[in-house]
Amino acid sequence: MLENFESISPTAIVTAYPRMFTDIPYEKEIYEWLSKNCNEEVKLDKFLAPEIEARYKLANKLLENYNITQVLELAAGYSSRGLIYSKKGYNYVEMDLENVSKNKVKLLNSIANIPDNLHIIGGNALNGEDYKKCEKYFNKDNEIAVINEGLLRYLTFEEKECVAKNLYNLLKKHGGVWITCDVTPKKFIEKQDQCLPNFNDNLNTVTSRNNLKDRFDDINHIKDFMKKIGFNNVEIHKFIEMKDELKSFEILNVEKNKYDELLENAIVAVISI
Repeated sequence: MLENFESISPTAIVTAYPRMFTDIPYEKEIYEWLSKNCNEEVKLDKFLAPEIEARYKLANKLLENYNITQVLELAAGYSSRGLIYSKKGYNYVEMDLENVSKNKVKLLNSIANIPDNLHIIGGNALNGEDYKKCEKYFNKDNEIAVINEGLLRYLTFEEKECVAKNLYNLLKKHGGVWITCDVTPKKFIEKQDQCLPNFNDNLNTVTSRNNLKDRFDDINHIKDFMKKIGFNNVEIHKFIEMKDELKSFEILNVEKNKYDELLENAIVAVISI
């Protein structure tokens, strides 16, 4: 089962590269380490940076709005968020597949000291037992915020349901919220293809799991799906909320308005029981 999902792992490098063209801390050091130590043959696109920067910063903004300082990030990949927020005093746990998690520990050890309150766990988000490895690091009396940026889009609806049920069980026990950009509807892919014409074609060469049929139709589809799991609250935020905070436009020397339709159709959902 795990071997099947390891095909998704190289996408973590696809998103690590464009983060270099932002003002997000540590991202240049992270990609430099990856370029020297990971021999993944993937096509990279720096013009993905505004989208990646917007989803990263919007997820951060929403996390801070809820003032929850215990965080579980699923499929954290090579993002710097765990390092940054653990240094702010958050109790932070990242769970990703074994190969990525092992690389992440080596990577972090090469660029910074890993704080005692940052825990990197190898596990599969579809496996309910793996969450127990994460829970032992949390105070059971405090709420948990779950974050994921690049996971559900690569899963079938049956697999999405499995992850959602695991998170329902976790949040039912602890309370808190699930912050995810991975429920962005099909219309977003159309806008992404217009803005970044070769991106999805290139991604299809990285993983066979980049399937449009496995995307939500629209926001009502998202809400209906989550309600069947037991999540009664789905709050929608659009990437374009972060437009004025994106530094990648200036770094890449691109026109801000070029990305408006893309950022308007990409969403982050805050989901709770």
